[in-house]
This record gives sequence, structure tokens and C-alpha cells, in this order.
Amino acid sequence: MKQRWVKNVTALGVALLASGCTSLGPNKLQDSHLAYNKAVQKAIMEEDLLNIVRLRYLDMPVSLSVSSIAAQTTFTVGTRGEFGLVEGESSANILPNISYSDRPTITFTPAQGQQFLESLAQPIPLETLVRLAATHSGVDVLLRLGVASINGITNRFNIASTEFDRLAADMRDLEIHNAARAGFLDRPVALSEPIPADSVDADAVLEAARDGRSFQQQRDGSYRLMGTKSVPFVWVDPTHPAAQKILEQLHLQADLASYEIKHAQQIEPPKEPSDALAISTRSLLQVAAYLSYGVEVPEAHGSSGVARPAGAEAPDLSDLFRVRVTSKRPEEPGVAVEYRDHWFFIPDSDHVSKRTFGLMQALFLSLILEDPGQGAPVLTLPLN
Repeated sequence: MKQRWVKNVTALGVALLASGCTSLGPNKLQDSHLAYNKAVQKAIMEEDLLNIVRLRYLDMPVSLSVSSIAAQTTFTVGTRGEFGLVEGESSANILPNISYSDRPTITFTPAQGQQFLESLAQPIPLETLVRLAATHSGVDVLLRLGVASINGITNRFNIASTEFDRLAADMRDLEIHNAARAGFLDRPVALSEPIPADSVDADAVLEAARDGRSFQQQRDGSYRLMGTKSVPFVWVDPTHPAAQKILEQLHLQADLASYEIKHAQQIEPPKEPSDALAISTRSLLQVAAYLSYGVEVPEAHGSSGVARPAGAEAPDLSDLFRVRVTSKRPEEPGVAVEYRDHWFFIPDSDHVSKRTFGLMQALFLSLILEDPGQGAPVLTLPLN
């Protein structure tokens, strides 16, 4: 009898342990991956909102990135038995014993150093803005956020820019009617100085062709090694009613359908109608400072001067971005952070502010995460 009980106990323990080991790995991956993904996303959104609020109070933004997540899991399976005599006969009660614990270790890395500061202060690469314009609907938001000037029309981040805002609205009208779009076009570009003709043989031609390049003969008989370069362009439908108005406003040639986008060397408008858009961009810090004008502050903070006063010439962001404030934690789901004993939040129902906030985050992620030291967090899950 005793031997039978021992065998039963052993079989039950092995069965429980086997079932736990075979299901823990896949279940752990499925449950933890999404849970940590949501947690990291929520933390990033709250940190970005907090930094915008800080700038409303003239406090410096701080970034604390999640560099790694290590989930330490303990899963123990066993049995315990109770044996005795009842009215002279033996009795036994076997109970399973299962324990599970999850102790994640999260590593935070302060985003600092020269490379991080430069990523905040340097102008946003023009190619980044064009890629976002080509893939995101809402060119007006992108222009008002990331562009400092277009062909002499200035978009200041600390005072109102009525003319630029009207231009952005007109560009949005063209976008809605599929009368304007941004993208890239491959153009030939010289990769070498003139090469003597006797230096270009069949082997050199074949090697260049393998790399997608070619030799182009010049008038003097020499050759140049040619390649292609992806150049940003904007295409405009000149038949759209608003197109001519925009072309005149930007001092562009009216007989063209596409215009190359170049980095602005000066902010003055071109003296003659141009075949290109000369654009200068803001920095990430200027983008955040611009959006901070959309942050509401408690009346006491405004009257006492604790928060930066908006002033009569401040940018009007009522149609672009609004962060609300309350003394208690907001009940409506959304993005909310606590700062200076108040809650600042963007409600889920404010789609306009959420779209603007999302584009701002896209700008930040595309630039800050270019630094390998500021990459996405690594999640380590023990599956066995």
C-alpha cells in the first residue's frame, strides 16, 4: 500500500512539472511581450508630454530611456501529502503545491552627453521631414511643427506666424485633393573628377556596372564616374484653384509641376521665380518649446509668473495642440502626467491634439534613436 502511494505521488508531481514547463515558455512570451510593449509605450508618451509641460515652466527637459528589461521567472511544482489512521484504517490526502513568481529587472539609462544634446539642438534633417510628409497625412501639422522657413516665409516658434499658418492650411487643402505630394526622385550625380580616357577599360566599366554606376563621356573625351542620388521633391497640380496662389506666395515658377526641396541658405524670398523650395528646419527643442504654448496652466501659476506667460504675440495653437490641466487625476483615459501638484493631460477624445502629439513623437524617435546608445530596450525572457 505504501509503495502504491509513493508511485502515485511521484507520477502526479512529474505530470504537474511537465505540464508547467511545456506551457510556461509560450505563455510567458505571449503575455509578457505585449504587457511590456504597452508599458514602455505608455512611459515614452508620458515622458514626452512631461517635457513639453516642463518647457511651459522654463524647466529643462529630461529623458530617461528604458535600455533593458530582464524578466526573472520562478515556477515551482510539487506535492504534499497527509497520512494517518482513521478508525484503525490508513488514510492519505495528497495535495498539489504550485508557486509562481515574476521579478522583472528594468534598466533605465539617462539620455545625456554631447550626442544627445546635439540631437535636440541641431536642425531636423530635411530628409526626415520629407519622409514623414510622404507617409503621414497632415502636411499642415508637419510644416507648423518642423519647418522654420520656406522661401522666405518665416515660421517662428515663439511668436505668432499668421502668414505661415495660412500657407500650411493651403498646402493641406492641396493634400486633401491629391493636388500635392512629397517624395524622392533619383538624379544622376558625378562621383569623380574627370578621368583620362585611357584609364577607363572594360574591367572598370564592368566593375562600375556591378555597383550600379556608369562612366559618362565628357566633351573633352574624358570620363566621369556617375551614380544616382535620392533628392527630395514636391509635386503640385497646377490646375488646382489654390495651386497658383501658393506658387505666387512661394515665388515659384508657375510652369513647372515638380520642385526640388533644398536646404535654405538664407531666409529671404528669392528675387526671381525659383524652381526649388528652400526650406530651413527647426530643432527638436524648438518643436517642444513651440508646443508648450498649447499647455494650459493653473490660474495661480500664470498670475504669479511661475509659468511662462503666453503673451499677446504667442503662437495660437488652439487648432493644433492643447494640453489641459486639473487639480485631480483625470478620469478620461488618455496621456496624463503629474507636475507641480497638478495633472496635465490630453484626453482620448481630442483627436487633433493626439495627431499633433503623434507626429512630434515620430520626429523624436526618428532622431533620438539614431544613436546606438539610445536604442530600443532589449527584453530578455527566460522561457525554460
